[in-house]
Amino acid sequence: MKDMRKDEDIMMQYKAGDITALEEIFQRYKKPILNYAFKLLSSFADAEDVVSEVFYILTLRRNAYEPVAKFSTWIYTIAHNVAIDRIRRRKKVFFFWQKKDKSSGSYEELDVPDTRFMPDSEAEKNDVAAYVKKAIDKLPFEFKEAIVLKQYHNLSYEEIANILNCSLGKVKIRIFRAKEALRRELLPYMEELR
Repeated sequence: MKDMRKDEDIMMQYKAGDITALEEIFQRYKKPILNYAFKLLSSFADAEDVVSEVFYILTLRRNAYEPVAKFSTWIYTIAHNVAIDRIRRRKKVFFFWQKKDKSSGSYEELDVPDTRFMPDSEAEKNDVAAYVKKAIDKLPFEFKEAIVLKQYHNLSYEEIANILNCSLGKVKIRIFRAKEALRRELLPYMEELR
């Protein structure tokens, strides 16, 4: 039977010195934080680094933790801040896997195709997922972040507002605008599938 203890209680155990509680938190949140970071950063290596840093920060701040808000809000806030820092640092780094666009002089990341064999239905599903991912990547970061937290992590508007440190109204506007932009971007693709 699955352990139904609340995250907040497990974190309080860890705060009290129970090291095994950290393992339980890690098992519960490693994959969701990895997925969240990957959706924001579009790099599995960067996403793994974010997970490592989030749990390192969690260990450093364990004594400061107070169960005022949901634990998930607290840990996603840490992940948000780490991802933002990584994006800021990324802007200062030249990526090896880039090519220069001669017309604009800017750099764009190269897509390395996956050449493994896939059944047609699986390949089509991956094509749709890749197209949706590209559409999400085109969103302004504040829209992208809000829609990822809502659609992929099923967080409430209130939790998202706490994580992003903004008003509830601003979160609703960001998600609405993200959905509208995605609808416009994906509409030609969806018509093509018909």
